[in-house]
Amino acid sequence: MEILTALNDQLDFIRWFYFTAEPPFQASKRECLPHYTQRDGGQKWRKAAKGLEVLGQCSLSLVAKAIHDYLRESVRREGVDPGSQKKNESWFDYYCCSLEQGTTFGWAGSPVARDRIEQINLCRNDFLHDPGIDSGQPKKSEHHFKKHPLSPFDDECERAVGRAMAQANGEEPRNAPGSLTVSRHALTSAIADARKFCTFVETHRTFKTENRR
Repeated sequence: MEILTALNDQLDFIRWFYFTAEPPFQASKRECLPHYTQRDGGQKWRKAAKGLEVLGQCSLSLVAKAIHDYLRESVRREGVDPGSQKKNESWFDYYCCSLEQGTTFGWAGSPVARDRIEQINLCRNDFLHDPGIDSGQPKKSEHHFKKHPLSPFDDECERAVGRAMAQANGEEPRNAPGSLTVSRHALTSAIADARKFCTFVETHRTFKTENRR
């Protein structure tokens, strides 16, 4: 199977998986909302909300894996050892540099900005390596925050509450890493970005091969 076809199959599955698994959690939240102030109702609502959070995190992590798998096979196809990156060099930087050196690929012509693809990977890392032991939402890491203070996966409700509290206290909004969340819209946008980006990469795969003939 061609690697772009395999990628698209994976992205189609992730979208199907999320849309199939989401409705029961949403139904449970709606069912529990009228009883939220009661102990059992509040607990059930929070469990359903947590279920949606975990579903989004898992789905976005699968998108990150699909991008990783596609780029790994792309550089391998160009004769590059996928595991030869320098110490402390991310696989994403290594694969993209390899493509820029070995094909006509370049970020200047990409239909998706580099930061949008990179943040899918950074969020995946934050989900898996969140140091918190409680059941709260994972936080954006300092590394992620320094590179991208604003993210399509920032928890907008949390940010809005922070801005409102700061305004009420006559203070500037706190500029610090916040919680991450993956809404349906954010996930479908990430899937679309991954598909467009990898399709763009595929159109630039023949450059060096043809020149070497």
